[in-house]
Amino acid sequence: MIVQDPNQVMNSWNDSGQFCNWVGVTCNSSNGRIILLNLAFSELAGRIPPSIGNLTFLTEINITSNSFHGKIPQEMGLLLRLKTMDLSSNTLGGNIPANLTYCTELKEFDMSDNELVGQIPDQLSTLSKLDTFILGINNLLELSQLG
Repeated sequence: MIVQDPNQVMNSWNDSGQFCNWVGVTCNSSNGRIILLNLAFSELAGRIPPSIGNLTFLTEINITSNSFHGKIPQEMGLLLRLKTMDLSSNTLGGNIPANLTYCTELKEFDMSDNELVGQIPDQLSTLSKLDTFILGINNLLELSQLG
């Protein structure tokens, strides 16, 4: 849920059903499904809603440099077609959901500059297509702290 939108980016997000015309949304031209959500640098504040998991055709999400807070919803693990996930430069907290390993198409993963805590899930090492993995500037346990 968005609680702050000083640039009125979300004004186009309405109940008309024309979500392909919403700011930051790109749809597949053949099936009309949302494939890209780009709200980077929009000065938005709020939480990522669990309903993000309903965007099952999403291949890219970029919400970098906003003020999203709270935990990363477990439902993001339902985005099986996701190739790029950039949640960097927000104030997201909690643990990295281990079920993100279901996003087997992931190539780029950036959650840097947040307030994430705990361990990096070992399961993420199974993401064989991953070539960019950035988690710096968080409160994650370093490998030396794992004992």
